[in-house]
Amino acid sequence: MKIDHDIVIAGGGVAGATAAALLAQAGQRVALIDRRRPEDPDPTADFDPRVVAIAPGSAAVLRAAGAWECLPAERLGPYDRMQVHADGGEIEFRASEHGLAHLGWIAEVPWLQACCWQALAGMESVELIAPAGVKDFSQREDHVRVERDNGKTLRARLLVAADGAHSRLRQMAGIETEIWHYNQRALVTHVTTERPNAGIAWQRFTEHGPLALLPLADGRSSVVWSQPERRVAELKSLDEAAFLADLNDCQDSPFGMATAATRRYAFPLIRRQAKSLAQGRFALLGDAARNVHPLAGQGLNLGLMDAAALAEALADWTGNTDPTRALRHYERWRISGGSVVAGGIHAINEFTRAGPGRSLAGLGFSVAGKLWPLREAFVEHACGLDRDSPGLARSAR
Repeated sequence: MKIDHDIVIAGGGVAGATAAALLAQAGQRVALIDRRRPEDPDPTADFDPRVVAIAPGSAAVLRAAGAWECLPAERLGPYDRMQVHADGGEIEFRASEHGLAHLGWIAEVPWLQACCWQALAGMESVELIAPAGVKDFSQREDHVRVERDNGKTLRARLLVAADGAHSRLRQMAGIETEIWHYNQRALVTHVTTERPNAGIAWQRFTEHGPLALLPLADGRSSVVWSQPERRVAELKSLDEAAFLADLNDCQDSPFGMATAATRRYAFPLIRRQAKSLAQGRFALLGDAARNVHPLAGQGLNLGLMDAAALAEALADWTGNTDPTRALRHYERWRISGGSVVAGGIHAINEFTRAGPGRSLAGLGFSVAGKLWPLREAFVEHACGLDRDSPGLARSAR
């Protein structure tokens, strides 16, 4: 029987495309299926509202995949300082104190995806199948039969679902998820401030929810403000002057008052965790595996760690052998790593929603700021450089 590919990946977002590149570089024959091909971003367009924080470990993974160098420097907002405030208490991290050039970069999702696909286009062992979708799949003893929505079928040794938080493939596999509805939305916009943001990721726990101002490459800041759904709806309905007045009442950043804002967007905040990441010859990756509150900017970083961990777990696997043991290793590794991050973010968000919690958090920040081992451990974990991170990520050191 003819096997078309060693691995089929359903979902060509940044995490799925990165996994395809890393697995192909390891010698696997890979097919990447997505419902659309990413468009080439316009280098003259304003910054996209869909921005993410990329940690140094994640940047190393993207570099290994051949995508990082493609990103224009003028579209990346590096930050070498991180400041977090809560009711008078604060903590600050500086990259130079931890032997790093940067603590991270603010990047646009469309540019990241386009650069990942550009890297894949030059790989002979990768087939890009788009626009296309997966209608169904079934596992056999030595392969997975993947039925496309046009009626054609593919046979692969392994199927990876990277098709997002509402993963259809995860549902087809019958894998259950734990879900927590925060009854919050994240309001997103880009703001101009009195002084440019020269590289500080600034965050404050306000009475309404955590507010972050993240540096864009042009000196503006990307605002991510998590709040109750009703309040977000009210803020979206305000004119620009009224919105800026509300924002400035809640922020006291080093950049001064916000003086202009782009269009405002909002998206619901829901925490999901798949109860299993592997089932026979099937595995979950990225948002299909879990998605988290944006409080610490770890969503895409977790997906990129998944991609690197999957490639590392399958490093010694050949298509003629059973991948179950390798996938179980991947599952234990990434459920452990993802749960620590997701659980920590969840606990902080819930704890700081009340005034006493914010006060205690502020006190905790002030105390933690004086404890060097704790600071170093936090930075290593947040930057994807700790011992539990994949080897590709740790190479950023």
